[in-house]
Amino acid sequence: MLRMMFGEPRRKDEGLLAKANQTIRGYLQMLESVPELERNLQERRYIVWSRGMLRALDELEQSEYAAVRFGKKVSKLYVDEMQEDELEDYHRHLYFYRNAIVRVFAILDKLGHFMNERFRLRTEEIKARYSYFTVLRNMHDNHLYVQLEERLFGLKVKYKAPVERLRNERNMEIHTINADLLDDLLRAAETKQTPDQRIKTEEIGEHLKDLALGSTMTFTAAEIIFTYIYALSKSSGQYPSSS
Repeated sequence: MLRMMFGEPRRKDEGLLAKANQTIRGYLQMLESVPELERNLQERRYIVWSRGMLRALDELEQSEYAAVRFGKKVSKLYVDEMQEDELEDYHRHLYFYRNAIVRVFAILDKLGHFMNERFRLRTEEIKARYSYFTVLRNMHDNHLYVQLEERLFGLKVKYKAPVERLRNERNMEIHTINADLLDDLLRAAETKQTPDQRIKTEEIGEHLKDLALGSTMTFTAAEIIFTYIYALSKSSGQYPSSS
């Protein structure tokens, strides 16, 4: 959808996104093989959640893509060096970059909620407002669904540093009244300057590297989780063969 802003054709799914989408669609196809009137309430909810997950992954990829494309249009180190067009591209980059970060954690939390419901993990008894990482900790501490948990825990460890940096950015964006002003104040404090002095652009290249790694973890987690849930559901014998 957003590629039209750059005069490009629609995206063709490939790589990790394609794998994640394929596993989710496989699970959806299995659920939808049950006639609608015979579906129970849980199956209907799983269908809605799975369709929502496909949209969420698509929106993350698009936001990241737009952040990268607009980021490449920014070449100046200081904001006051930018002409109007470049400044607008910089602001567009920040918009899609921050939007993508929020979507990374929103998707992870959706995956955590799905696992909590599907496996009856009762994570809400540990923490009322739980996150994806709370669900993983519950699984890890209580040795629940060990095969799945070990893969997800390994993924968490592998991407811990960049995801932690993204989490800090997300928290700044959500919980701070004016994140841009705070960033400027912090930069000024670090360089012993006053806020009305020259403002550097954000570290676009480093931020986008972290975002790419966060997206990689998110797409991979979705693929692992839905592959596992598909296999578990299939082994129950409840669903007809899709072959």
